[in-house]
Amino acid sequence: MTAKRLMLLSILLSSVGIGLLLLGQDNSEHQAKEKPEQVFQRVLVSGQNISIGDIYTPNMFRWQSLSEEQLSEYIDYVTEEEIASIDLASGIAHIAIKQGQVIAAADLIPPQGGASLALKVRAGYRAVSVPVDQVTANSGFVQPGDKVDILLLGSKVSELKKYDNVVEGLYVSTIATNVRILAFNNLSSSEGFQEQRHDYGAKIPDNSSVSLEVTPEQATQIVLANQLGRLTLSLRGSGETDVSIPPSHTITTTQLNPQSKSVAPDVDLIQLRPNSDKN
Repeated sequence: MTAKRLMLLSILLSSVGIGLLLLGQDNSEHQAKEKPEQVFQRVLVSGQNISIGDIYTPNMFRWQSLSEEQLSEYIDYVTEEEIASIDLASGIAHIAIKQGQVIAAADLIPPQGGASLALKVRAGYRAVSVPVDQVTANSGFVQPGDKVDILLLGSKVSELKKYDNVVEGLYVSTIATNVRILAFNNLSSSEGFQEQRHDYGAKIPDNSSVSLEVTPEQATQIVLANQLGRLTLSLRGSGETDVSIPPSHTITTTQLNPQSKSVAPDVDLIQLRPNSDKN
């Protein structure tokens, strides 16, 4: 084979090699262009485990970027654009939420009719309801979440609700302290209470009641006390934790004025009159 033919063969092989190389690069670029880029969205996830009935706050949740492929497994999720529509605030979990779980709007919005009151009752406590009126409920300013002391106004002679014109032995006893109000009528949140209070004005509706969170022993005492006399809610200051008054604290009319006796006129007023000595 002459040198000229060898040169032509070398040039031919080089051209074929270069062509194959360029063709391979074109195919690689074409495949790279055909492969779609992954799209990520920032969605709301739980930062910790939340059990049913636990109080959650906005700082228990965080944002996490997930691909569209990962999000395709979920029917509903909350994005940064949608967070304003669910009005994320503190609340009570009506379902169990695991750490890292993608949050749906339904997980944070209570079901229609409200969540069960049982979700608000702490372990070891009970809920019991008592009737209230404009006076016994602090002019209607007692609302869900407040702490109160429960006072019983009773009579040692007969039931206060059935006394005659003159009654001896009236007393007021503190039967429970630092009791949390779970609900006012059918409202279990302070926001809902304020909205309804705006509708009916300064006076609370007739036949109103409050639901209280108490121990099992206190529940039996309150039910009995409600039959013995009149219950009044003594509102505690916000943030107050010191229980300065012992639960057994009792005061009688004799302690207020040893020289007096109790008179309960038919107009339901209680007057204190000094005893008159007849010589």
